Amino acid sequence: MGMSGRTRRDGVIFLLLAVGGTAAAVWVAYRLDLQPAGVVTAFLPSLGSLYLTWAAFRAERAEGEAGREAPQVADQLAIAVRGQWEAEAKVRRISDPYPLPVSWHAADPDLAESWPLLREMASQWPSGQPSDPSGWADGPAGLAGAGEQIADVFLRRTPTRRLLVLGQPGTGKTVLLIRLLLALLGERAEGGAVPVLFPLASWSPTEQSLDAWMAERLARDYAGLGGPARGSRADRSSHARTLLERGLILPILDGFDEIPQPVRGQALAVINASLPPGQALVLSSRVAEYRDALTPATGVPIRLVGAAAVELRPLAAADITGYIRRDAGGSGTAAARWDPVIRRLGTPAPVAGALNTPLMLFLARTVYNPRPGEHDATLPDPAQLCDRIRFPDSAAVRTHLFDAFLTAAYRPHPRYPCRWSPERARQAHACLARLLTRTLGGTTDLAWWQLHRVLPPRAPQLAAGAAVGALAWFTAGVMGRLIARVAGLDSGWLTGPPAGIVAGLAGGIAGGIGCGLAAGLTAGVAEGLTNALATGHSQWLMTTTANGLAYGFAGGVVGALSGRLTARRTGPAPPSRPRWSWDWRGFAVGLASGGALWFSFRPVFGPVAAGIGALVNAAVYGLAGGAVGAAASTLSAGRPHPAPAIRTQWSWDWRGFIVGIVSGPTVGVTHWAVLEIQARITGEPAYTYSDMLAFVCAYGLAVGLARGLRGKPADLATAVGPAALLAQDRCTFRKLWVTVGLAVGVAFLLCYGATYLLNGGLSYGITRGTAHAEGLALNPAHILVRGLAYGATIGFAAALSQTAWWNYSLARHCLALHRSLPRDLTAFLADAHERRGVLRQVGAVHQFRHLDLQHHLATPTRPDEPPAATPGVPRPRWFGHTRHQPGP
Repeated sequence: MGMSGRTRRDGVIFLLLAVGGTAAAVWVAYRLDLQPAGVVTAFLPSLGSLYLTWAAFRAERAEGEAGREAPQVADQLAIAVRGQWEAEAKVRRISDPYPLPVSWHAADPDLAESWPLLREMASQWPSGQPSDPSGWADGPAGLAGAGEQIADVFLRRTPTRRLLVLGQPGTGKTVLLIRLLLALLGERAEGGAVPVLFPLASWSPTEQSLDAWMAERLARDYAGLGGPARGSRADRSSHARTLLERGLILPILDGFDEIPQPVRGQALAVINASLPPGQALVLSSRVAEYRDALTPATGVPIRLVGAAAVELRPLAAADITGYIRRDAGGSGTAAARWDPVIRRLGTPAPVAGALNTPLMLFLARTVYNPRPGEHDATLPDPAQLCDRIRFPDSAAVRTHLFDAFLTAAYRPHPRYPCRWSPERARQAHACLARLLTRTLGGTTDLAWWQLHRVLPPRAPQLAAGAAVGALAWFTAGVMGRLIARVAGLDSGWLTGPPAGIVAGLAGGIAGGIGCGLAAGLTAGVAEGLTNALATGHSQWLMTTTANGLAYGFAGGVVGALSGRLTARRTGPAPPSRPRWSWDWRGFAVGLASGGALWFSFRPVFGPVAAGIGALVNAAVYGLAGGAVGAAASTLSAGRPHPAPAIRTQWSWDWRGFIVGIVSGPTVGVTHWAVLEIQARITGEPAYTYSDMLAFVCAYGLAVGLARGLRGKPADLATAVGPAALLAQDRCTFRKLWVTVGLAVGVAFLLCYGATYLLNGGLSYGITRGTAHAEGLALNPAHILVRGLAYGATIGFAAALSQTAWWNYSLARHCLALHRSLPRDLTAFLADAHERRGVLRQVGAVHQFRHLDLQHHLATPTRPDEPPAATPGVPRPRWFGHTRHQPGP
């Protein structure tokens, strides 16, 4: 989508203000010989950014006021939901060869409300009777039915339109809900409520309300719902919240039994409290787990308010016979192979008790029936299921089918060649099942952006910091020198800014104190070694390492605070320490970081003055670390793991921008003040006032820019799958890097360029260096490389802080290295879902075909399977390192 006319006009005005203001200030400085004009000029570029901020805020509010009405949003959401579940029904082969005739009857009376009470409640709903009373069933027995009648049972026979779907494991509850959802969409009126299926396994009722959790799921699975609703704040779930508040979402809650047992009763109470009277609802569960939640060992019994209940029946022998013969071709050798099994259906034989659910029937057809192009002679014989010695009971038959399923799913396919052998696929799926069951807390949602949890907590920070540090060393050192030499601007090695300083300040934006320290130390050590080799002076290593450590800590505090202030939560915050509590660990790290600058100051100012400067820095950094260390460390543990991003847009957050404007002066003024003290003691030249102002302005704008670019929702009529979400997140990463990098680079060029011109750089260049330039510390080569180094590094750090692709890449490579997962994990998951039927897709996450399959794979059953230890990599030792030049 092209840039709007309003955006183009704002961009032109921004450019005119920045360039025109700078030119006017230069003319005033030369005309009136006003040295203070440097101060004014240093801040002039911020006028353009302030205008851009105001313009973006105005456009955002206009967009919100012109937003779509909730019923129109619901209509577009219905298109996305229909497309999503029609595709998923095809992948799950629900109609291949034809839909199984699943039937049900009324559940036990103690599991539902009494029928007279249901009729009375329906007649007294605040919003009126949900349906025509003439169509209501006369009693619970009237809810019995089969197949497509589920929609009629819910819409017309149930007075309150609140239905419990209960059943034993594998009886087809989820598939029946999908059929109900598609049927409801077919009968939905324009502007009506949209049925949406919510898997309950990822909901924690003790940490998040039902409304907040559903809004979060909606905004993630249907990315367009993250846009601003009419008159609402532009947070990530505003459209979703509006639909929920107006009753335009019909929740179909699947898998109540997958909620942890201790909180199921509380979950039921939260559902009752969250959904008002008159709100239609469908809830599915296994029978025993739901019954246990109704009658807890301690506490008051509870039940789902206003709900009727049905229970799925096992498949009849005639239905199993017809279905399995039809899947084998209807007649011929392939169908005849099932005769020994068919003769035992309807008897007490173990095989009959095992094949009476849709799940087991699906596994059996996958294992024993040939695909088009296959010959049945190459497949195992289903008659082996009748062996009473090998399979003494139904549980043994089910275990065998689970074991044989993966081998059958990954056998050579006539149409879809497989990149992974059955053994490799089994090992990978077993690893994934253990990740879900043990490492990720027992969830069924395999979300790619949560795989970072298999790593040690600090590993993503360290890896991001190392990448930022390497990039800063490359741009500030290697590229800086090459560009300067090609342009003939400078022949020396030290053209660029100190890489440790650049990396530390940028790394803090990416991930708080830990990332800032890792980035500063990586760049400082690399820079020190490079400079030592180039100049032959070994003291460079200590100098650059000290710079990296100190500025890594300072940048980490800035990044942590700005990130914390701009963080948006969709639910209640978990309990933590007081927000501004004193942190002795942060105090100690701050003292060490500030004191390390003695190694940086000593070559220029001598040991005494360097000691005084280091003490001042240590005191400032120690106080900062103690005061904000608790908040920063809390953020550091969570900030490097953002949710996936969709697109980018200018969406200024005033809090982040103000923090950036304040943090720039904090870092710059502290450094300048320390150098000024040392200069007065030793008589050495200090860090110039104008250079300090230029850095203050540029770095403040850089942090504001890094926090100002946010994710943008996608089309409402599109459901986002895992692979598409990953591709969008990776694309957003590149766009953020380029956009923020260019903006930051321009900011540094303008600020330092204005300082250079006002301090006599123009006349100095025209006269080829014969004119006197008061306080001229930087030449064009230095300014150019500063713009490149800070722009590329801060842009990269901003992209890391707002996208999830980086952490996912780390996790999948570590898992591939340590647990034999495929390196191309995305392709493996997509193939397992689309071609093999091992996984299913629910919104933006994958799940195993059935919870029992996940549990089976998570439990090693063979001696050659790897141990069930939590996957991960050794925790790195990250604390410890950090160049010099007169300033950042």
